Amino acid sequence: MALVAWSGYAAAQVVTSGPQALSLSDATEARARKLEQRQALIEAIVTGQAIDEATVAAATAGGHAADSGPLARVEEAQHAQAALIARALDARYQNTAAELRKLGVAPSRVAGVGGPFEAVGKADPTFKQLFTSWKKLDTLQDGAIAVPSDKPVKTAAFTSGYGVRSDPFQGRAAMHAGIDLAGAVGTPIYATADGVITDAGYNSGGYGNLIKINHGRGIETRYGHLSKMSVYRGQRVQRGEMIGRMGSTGRSTGSHLHYEVRIDGRAVNPVPFMKSTDYLVAMRRNSTVAPMDTVALGGPSGGRR
Repeated sequence: MALVAWSGYAAAQVVTSGPQALSLSDATEARARKLEQRQALIEAIVTGQAIDEATVAAATAGGHAADSGPLARVEEAQHAQAALIARALDARYQNTAAELRKLGVAPSRVAGVGGPFEAVGKADPTFKQLFTSWKKLDTLQDGAIAVPSDKPVKTAAFTSGYGVRSDPFQGRAAMHAGIDLAGAVGTPIYATADGVITDAGYNSGGYGNLIKINHGRGIETRYGHLSKMSVYRGQRVQRGEMIGRMGSTGRSTGSHLHYEVRIDGRAVNPVPFMKSTDYLVAMRRNSTVAPMDTVALGGPSGGRR
């Protein structure tokens, strides 16, 4: 950051200070403006500002701004900074992509499609790479808001996990397509990612009052057994927005939320998607308890409806 500040200051000094500024040729002024444009791109990326196409085109177009003198030294510092930031952005991209893969979500699913930026005419390779690295990470992070990664209930008791369990009604092994989180009737339920409500009504397959959210890219979350639904089909919701209240409607033994995450229609374990470790701790604590046949269990019998 200190280097960013210095390079911006140096460019400004070259252009505006002392008698040298009065004798700058048009070519030198153009080179100084180029450095300022590239500095603007660096600072926009570092500080998370919006980047428009005009800024990108101005910064990436052309080759070296100067071959010698003060401007050349400023440009050298800018190139070093841009290359350093590009490497950091690439590392963040790889880390984010690795975390998505752990969840069974391919980075290409959320990042969409596209290609590297191509400036008209000759482009400075260092700044072209800086923008390309930023764009890749920005696209991935924008898409990742569709990945469920928050808690559907702020405070709740973990009562049943994902996978085969002893069915609380029939007493035999059955697949549980989500997790059960118990709490008082009326406990607020929150969307775990941005998306669109595709269903908000009573489900006769065991869910009771059920909300489904389509997060795009084949990702869906389900919230069952609700006592109240605060959203409607077609409504767009954001991560952390309250969508309903906990209850015991449908195939349920007590007040709780049945929560599912589905990818391409297939139920997956929701727990790894949650940012908080509270649920993981609860799972370890309950792992030695033989069948979870206490209150606040339920859900559809086969997890497919």
